[in-house]
Amino acid sequence: MAKRAKNLPAPKIPQEKGTAIDWIDHQRKTYETMATYLWDHPELSLVEYKSSKKLIDFLESQGFKVVQGISGMPTAFVATWGKGKPRIGFLAEYDALPNLSQKSQAVKPDPIVPGAPGQGCGHNLFGPSSCMAAAAVKAAMEKHGIKGSLCVFGTPAEETLVGKAFMARDGVFDGADLIIVWHPEDTNGVDYKSMLALTSVKFRFKGKSAHGGSAPDAGRSALDAVELMDIGMNYVRGHLPQEARIMYVITRGGEVPNNVPPDAEVWYYIRAPRRSQVDHIWKWMLDVATGASLMTQTTFTYKLLAATWELLPNRVLAGVGDENATLIGPPGFSPEDQAFGEEMIRSLGKEIKGPAFDPSITHPDLTRTFPDVECFKASTDVGNVSWLVPTLSFRGATKASGTPQHSWQMVSQAKSPAALKAGLRVSQWMAASALDCLLRPEIISAAWKEHRQYLAETEFYHPIPEEVRLPTFEDLYGCAPDRIPRLPEN
Repeated sequence: MAKRAKNLPAPKIPQEKGTAIDWIDHQRKTYETMATYLWDHPELSLVEYKSSKKLIDFLESQGFKVVQGISGMPTAFVATWGKGKPRIGFLAEYDALPNLSQKSQAVKPDPIVPGAPGQGCGHNLFGPSSCMAAAAVKAAMEKHGIKGSLCVFGTPAEETLVGKAFMARDGVFDGADLIIVWHPEDTNGVDYKSMLALTSVKFRFKGKSAHGGSAPDAGRSALDAVELMDIGMNYVRGHLPQEARIMYVITRGGEVPNNVPPDAEVWYYIRAPRRSQVDHIWKWMLDVATGASLMTQTTFTYKLLAATWELLPNRVLAGVGDENATLIGPPGFSPEDQAFGEEMIRSLGKEIKGPAFDPSITHPDLTRTFPDVECFKASTDVGNVSWLVPTLSFRGATKASGTPQHSWQMVSQAKSPAALKAGLRVSQWMAASALDCLLRPEIISAAWKEHRQYLAETEFYHPIPEEVRLPTFEDLYGCAPDRIPRLPEN
């Protein structure tokens, strides 16, 4: 996109967008309080009680009607305002990651409480920004008489790919005309890319216990079965698309060496650029598990925890989002922000090249269409939503360049002044884009026309069968919530 000449005036912001942008600016302290609170109270998947309540309290104070306990998850909610069409949805995430406790703005590893969770993906910013955007759009709709309705979907357990997958299966997102979402990153603008489809599953093998020294013939090792399955899947890797990923951890392998392990468990992630590729690997994995069971004379069961589609971008909506990010501009980082970012980059052992916190807008390449777009090598349960409803995604530079997600450096930066500035600015892009779609219904029509073209080529289905129940906290983490260390109350 051509750059605006320096001697030309900045484009005028329409009054409806100006109302939303100004409203967000005036609510800066409210936003910072929410985002800081979520950082100070990091909670794992399915137990985000304090985090969800903080967002719900804000939305209710803004006149949204909130229903909690969606899809059997106490921390999932749907907040609505207005009536009729268009119906604009915002996604809010707020869960943290295990064992990532870290002091804020520290430039070396320094956990607050060893083993406690931390906001290693910036979801303390994610949820508040989405809620702030929705409330700002409401303020503009009320002031300017704009018709339509808004919906904030509080979606827990993204880090385990659970929340939106089960909500999508249960029809929670049906009826939305479009969805707007964002994620903390190290660049600014529209996130016009795909992500990997995924299946998350645990295999549990059952054998027979016996003394490993005096009576090994009486035992059947479940651990042997797990190890043989892992070996088999490692050989499968050599016959898969290069972009595919097979990742696993042995979550249970026995207690003592002189007892044949009667129970063992392995947790697998299958990832690939397309859902059909994941399905192919999954069927092969079942054959490998059967073979391991036969070789060890054990039995096995499996627990499907989550299954997601690749992220489906929408070119029409990406164009709208890019226009608004360009119109409003990038976050305004201070010299102090940049100096802090440089320290974080040094902690990664990297050289500093250019500003640490990106002060620019990166424009999407809208000459490309799915599946010929960049595929980010991670997964998200937003993928399932994006195949149901046209979805616009943003990213904001809440972290210094090159900072990996799920790292102590990410936690250290997630409530820094720079991160808070970026999260607030993204909420303005989201609000302005939502207002465009409310005021110009032809955008929604064009987005759905594009969306239906993808559906004509790829038949969507819910990858979690109806009979599969929501996993429990113990299914995901192998222990009760009270076994996880917590940060002190403040």
